Amino acid sequence: MRAERLWRRGLRFPRLFLADRTVLVHGDVDPNPDPRKSRYEARAFDTRSLRPLGTAFEAQGPVNLARAPQGRGWPRTVLIQASRRSVTVRDPRTGSPLLETDLAEPGELWPDDVALRVVDKEAVVFLYGEDGDGTTRWWAVDPCTGAAVPDLTDSRPGHEARGERMSFAGDYLVAPGQDPGFDPVILADYEHPRERVYRLEDGEYLGEVESHADSETVAAKVGGRSLLAVAGRIHSLPDLELVAELGGPRTLTSLVEWGGEAVAVYQEEDARPGGLGSWYLDRLRVRHLDRPGQPVTEIPGTWPGELEDLVAAPDGVVVLATTEGVHALHVDL
Repeated sequence: MRAERLWRRGLRFPRLFLADRTVLVHGDVDPNPDPRKSRYEARAFDTRSLRPLGTAFEAQGPVNLARAPQGRGWPRTVLIQASRRSVTVRDPRTGSPLLETDLAEPGELWPDDVALRVVDKEAVVFLYGEDGDGTTRWWAVDPCTGAAVPDLTDSRPGHEARGERMSFAGDYLVAPGQDPGFDPVILADYEHPRERVYRLEDGEYLGEVESHADSETVAAKVGGRSLLAVAGRIHSLPDLELVAELGGPRTLTSLVEWGGEAVAVYQEEDARPGGLGSWYLDRLRVRHLDRPGQPVTEIPGTWPGELEDLVAAPDGVVVLATTEGVHALHVDL
């Protein structure tokens, strides 16, 4: 299988976001030692036609993609963007602002992640990051007023938010965190990565699982159940029972529903032949989570550049972001 190139633009640390049938790539195009002074671009594509929905536009991070709340007259899919002082909703096809709201309580630091969800029939913007006082937190605001939403927040000790994303699956929010500690052997502080699960409607903490500093976390409701993929493992929500083990902690994973089945598309981790202690990630696998024995198949094919992010869309499409552009693979279901 050969990759189909969607966009030749090479982005630095590209990330992919999927909502409905729209996929958005976002990355750095003008690096700066201060990431807040770097220049970022975003571009949206239709996962059915694999055609661009518009031209690229500048969009400082963090950003995310979401299905638009009903009754607002917005496009079916919207881009949500955050800064230290405001949240903005944009049209992902053009980058044009649809709503911009100042936060009632601006933070000292820029957030590391942002998301838009509907909670109890109301649009809510979730933010995640460090608060400047030695803790990381997630919280929620009203996108129309910028005011904090009561009870939808949690703050825990820990530094270095690691630039991770929050994840959502059905009625649950998953937020990255750390458990601080002290190692008496090496006489040094450490922070053990965790993924914490909350009930979306009221912010109640439900439990947590071990994570990894190099892992990416994703949650989704697929095949009628809510799942969490982290550090090469898949857990069910909210009980956190182990569903499948995929590979090492650096495994990139996307959860998707193909033909009514829950499927994990993931990148297999192989040792780099010429470099002891480094890694070369080049194989894509599909695991059918609802079939007996959870059979695994390989997605054959090659693509230019090093794989940075992936997302599996409906209809058997896998979108890849590499150091040399954005590509799509068609998988036989």
